Amino acid sequence: MQIQRTAAILLSQQPMRPCGRDEWVRGTRNAVMWVKANSMILRSSAGMQTWDLITALASHEKLPMELLIPASSEDDYYRIRRDTVEQFGLDVSVTTFRPLIPDPDEEYDKAKFMRERDRLIGLNSDVIIPISIRKDGVMAGIIQNAEQSGKPIINSWRVKYRRREESLGYTINEGELTDQALSFDEDYIIHWTRAANGPWPTERATDYYRDIIRSQSFPRSGFDTLINIVRRKKIIASTGHMPDNKPCVCFSALTPRQLLPLIRWRQRYRRMSFEPYGIGIKRNTALQVGVKPVIYYENSEGRPSGVEPWRTQSSGVKSDWRQEKEYRHLNDLDLAEIAKEELICFCRTGEEANNLQNAFGIRTVGLTD
Repeated sequence: MQIQRTAAILLSQQPMRPCGRDEWVRGTRNAVMWVKANSMILRSSAGMQTWDLITALASHEKLPMELLIPASSEDDYYRIRRDTVEQFGLDVSVTTFRPLIPDPDEEYDKAKFMRERDRLIGLNSDVIIPISIRKDGVMAGIIQNAEQSGKPIINSWRVKYRRREESLGYTINEGELTDQALSFDEDYIIHWTRAANGPWPTERATDYYRDIIRSQSFPRSGFDTLINIVRRKKIIASTGHMPDNKPCVCFSALTPRQLLPLIRWRQRYRRMSFEPYGIGIKRNTALQVGVKPVIYYENSEGRPSGVEPWRTQSSGVKSDWRQEKEYRHLNDLDLAEIAKEELICFCRTGEEANNLQNAFGIRTVGLTD
């Protein structure tokens, strides 16, 4: 019986907000289709964008795969394996999993194990398909070793590597605001959203990457995220930075004009603090559905007693969090029971505002022309 050959598609790190027009995305898809046409097994992994894209594309095509999964322990490996099957909709009948875990007396070094994962995938594959490779990087070394060992290198879809230099942050000056945004002082509390650097909450990776492939621009922008909230009629709660990791939906009583100084790029998190995309609820209605004002306290005094921790926030050290005038809702917030007349949306541009209002019938304000 003839043994199936294996192939590895190699990518160096790429910009974190891709779309279907990107050369490296198109090249990766073409390479996956070539592997399928040649009845090969694809070696891949998960846990970082480039491997995730390859695995998602292969799953869409029901391509036989062998996935190498780095993990800190055997229990961690089985957790990651289970999550990977669910996230990518994998057909386990054509997918083989290989663990890469430390020996009992070995300390787990995640970066080291990720590099070892890449090396082993290249070493154990019969055919290497480079797509977008950084000079002198880890993948370049893997390709060089493959060439020296005489392995076939398929360069049909290789494209020039471009550094991750995209500028994702921006500011809006008060002088750019429309008259409507400048004068807005109605009594709403607003959930401001932003672009996602990956799948939306509750969204599977396979669906996220399917949208990436089909898109002409990054499909998880702040505007896309707001549309998703309005279409689903639900705001998903997050545990990020929440006391006791309680999932909450956050709101602010700031008007768009007051919000401007808080719109900034946060390099540490590779995202904006806020973006000019939001959905507001009339204050009285919000209070009726369980939205509550945050109680701020000085760090030296400690959290106030008799108040649920999720409703509290320290005043801050480097930043004064009180200026956000925050409100919170415990758990997801269902918008389906709130009348459209009680809601308002905000978009960065007038064109976006018109498109959203026409599509969903919710009053929408554009912050700039």
